[in-house]
Amino acid sequence: MGDQIFSDGIGTITVIGATVRVDFVALSPTEREANGQPKAVFCQRIVMGVDGFLRSASKVQEAVQALQKMGAAPQLASFSEPVTRIEEANPVSAVTVAATPAAPAAPLQKTGTRPPFP
Repeated sequence: MGDQIFSDGIGTITVIGATVRVDFVALSPTEREANGQPKAVFCQRIVMGVDGFLRSASKVQEAVQALQKMGAAPQLASFSEPVTRIEEANPVSAVTVAATPAAPAAPLQKTGTRPPFP
C-alpha cells in the first residue's frame, strides 16, 4: 500500500503538444490563504499523452456518475469550482482550476452496491 498518494484535488492541467501534465494539490497544514483557509500546495504530477488523458477523463466521468447514483452528488457539488483561467498560447495551453473545497464534505453513506471501478 506504499504506492498511494493522497491529494485534495487538481491544481493545474497543462497541455504541451501531445503531453498533458496534471498537477495534484493537497491542503497545507501550515500555510493559509488570506481568508484563513488552508492553502492548496503542489504535491504530485502525472504526465501522460493526450489519448491516455482522454481515456482517464472518461473513467473519471464514470466514477462521478456512480457516485451520483450512490447519492454523493451534494458532496461533489462542494468541490465543483469553475475553471478560473484558460490560456491559449502555442504550443502551451493551460487550464487552471480552483482546488480548495468550498465546504467540508459529508462522509459517504455505505450502500450495498459497489461502483464500477476498482
